[in-house]
Amino acid sequence: MNQKLRDKMIRELLDENTVPGNSIYGTKCIARLIFGASVSAEEMEGLNRAAKWFELPHPGGTNRDLKGEPDFVAHKLIRACHSVENKLPVETMKLIHRFFTKWDFESKYKSENHMFLFHESRYLYALKYPDAYFEQYGMSAGQVLEEDRRFLQDFIRFRAQRGWAEFDSAGYGLEVFTVLLNLFDFAEEKLRKYAEMSANVMLLDMIMDCSKEGYYGGAHGRIYEGDTSDFRTMGMHRLYQLYFGTADDCTACLEAAASSFVPADYVYDVLNSRPERWVNRECKHLHSITYNTPHRQVPQVPGSINKQIFITPDYMIGGVTWQDDYPEGSEAAWYAHHQQHEWELSILTAPDIRIFSHHPGSCGPEGKEHGYWTGDLLCCCGQFFSDKNIAMATYDIPEKEEHFIHARVPFRHLETEKEGNYLWMKASGRIYAALWFSEGICEGREDLKDVEVRSYGRKHAVVCTVSVKEECGGYEEFKAMVKAGKPEFDAGTMTLSYANLKMNRHTRLIDGIQVRFPYETYDSPCVFSEWGSGVIETDKVILDFNGWGSVTRKNKL
Repeated sequence: MNQKLRDKMIRELLDENTVPGNSIYGTKCIARLIFGASVSAEEMEGLNRAAKWFELPHPGGTNRDLKGEPDFVAHKLIRACHSVENKLPVETMKLIHRFFTKWDFESKYKSENHMFLFHESRYLYALKYPDAYFEQYGMSAGQVLEEDRRFLQDFIRFRAQRGWAEFDSAGYGLEVFTVLLNLFDFAEEKLRKYAEMSANVMLLDMIMDCSKEGYYGGAHGRIYEGDTSDFRTMGMHRLYQLYFGTADDCTACLEAAASSFVPADYVYDVLNSRPERWVNRECKHLHSITYNTPHRQVPQVPGSINKQIFITPDYMIGGVTWQDDYPEGSEAAWYAHHQQHEWELSILTAPDIRIFSHHPGSCGPEGKEHGYWTGDLLCCCGQFFSDKNIAMATYDIPEKEEHFIHARVPFRHLETEKEGNYLWMKASGRIYAALWFSEGICEGREDLKDVEVRSYGRKHAVVCTVSVKEECGGYEEFKAMVKAGKPEFDAGTMTLSYANLKMNRHTRLIDGIQVRFPYETYDSPCVFSEWGSGVIETDKVILDFNGWGSVTRKNKL
């Protein structure tokens, strides 16, 4: 545990001159009460206002829907109920009770994090106040406990079996983790231990996708554009630094700072036993909700998202290698590639040397789900593949969409050279990378010229490869090696070949042999789980999420 960072987080939460990003949920007041600081009338009014969420306009403005995030409010209020009820004025507690027992605080969104937040908060309220009656749901506390206990167990187990749909999410991963922290701190013993197991697996998942600096590389589900340029902005980066790192400049997280949770010893064993270089493969289930809000959950569809990352001391490269289509006619099919970050090369000499291609857009229910730098919602023009130090992408852009792709290239960190369809890059004199664009390379938008290149047209292929001087012999040798791979793109069949790799809409090949999907849920040198099993192994333990779960030490088998 990075106690220095935890102390810094607490100071930030208590500092009267700082305002947490989620202060509209009463975070500042709750934090000051938890950590024993005095609370001003203004801060208490902020908490009261959060509890009156449905009785006042949205604090973010009239264009924001109160039904968008009431579960986020509930998530903060429930920690107040369990931690500092005796410090809250009677009137504040009346407002909190009214929030939980009168208003429907389930979000209009039924995405993974929202469903988890809602059922966790409702369960913990019913547990704390067993005589409560939920008018809005027509349920007693006992009925809520029975329903939500079962929901939470099934929810956690399914994700142990088939991964998270909002996989490796830069921001929502943190929200999900704080749900597990609340359950760890306040739930009944069986569910508490189950949540602890899940929290440890989330950390194992992150560790195997992270460099030893704590940079969370490769593909991500549900990532916002602000998190694509610098690893330090990611919410999950805070967790890595808090539990495993040395940084002392991460933004505060109330639940992480206040919780008694500490990662298990087997998590630290994996952290410290990672090899110098490794490949990590993972498989995730497909999100299954409807398009129109309020969303409805639909039966879980078959299929998966498969991803791979190759991590070395100098760079990380990887992405989605295969994503199944939703079944024809599925109400959930709209969700494909929602805010998804498909592939990335990260050069580890700085936290913001992140290189990737993308098809830009501005569509979706809120305009961000197919954004300028991330996501491909309702377009789905991209196909992706990676193996070891190579990543590849093709784009078959519909007529109605923007007819270009672009790549993020942080030029200020790199020596670059354009040669025909190649963009050559050099970092720290010994790390070499190349981008090949089938349709050529053009300058980016004027205001983005320091980080963007473009390639115009509707059908594209991109190849990225990376090496270091010690492996390839030098810069000129690297260039010769890349050219010898002979990238070839057939726009008619959307088939891309490079070196020993080949991809198209229907298959992925390595050395002429078809790659089999799905991958296992986890498959790395340190963590393994057979797809769908719910049993996750490290060198030291077996975590079995079937039933109410168990952790078995291998030296006791």
